[in-house]
Amino acid sequence: LKLWIKGCSGPMAKRELMYLGLGASLMASLLLITGSLGSVKQKGYEGAWSLTIQLRFKDVATRDEFLKSWGVLARYVRDYEPFCLLFEAIQSDKDPLLLIVDERYTDKDVYGKHRSSDAFNVFRPQMQKLQDAGRLQVLGESGVGISLKNI
Repeated sequence: LKLWIKGCSGPMAKRELMYLGLGASLMASLLLITGSLGSVKQKGYEGAWSLTIQLRFKDVATRDEFLKSWGVLARYVRDYEPFCLLFEAIQSDKDPLLLIVDERYTDKDVYGKHRSSDAFNVFRPQMQKLQDAGRLQVLGESGVGISLKNI
């Protein structure tokens, strides 16, 4: 940064430095407001429906094969399913053969839209093939979120 600033001169450079300062100020404000540089805590969605799945793989190669096909589905969900509030794979920090998939939808009814998408219908048979071959075990639970106002 020091070398970049030394090489800056003229009105264009001053404007770039101003934008850099503005960006730093915004980052500092976000840090003060949220306590981190991450996203602001998500507010609850009344009636949101969640699905959490634990996936245990026979080996790392199977996990990687799964993630490749899951990634295609995840990108589809990100781009075309605004009713999906969360769609995330979490790698266990204790076990390289364990993934946790968290999904959250505005309500249970829209989960049917997700399951009927072309992307899901390409992905699901690939996952089932791994299960049928004994290379993947799946354990999951689902339910409606509990609102803090009801506690």
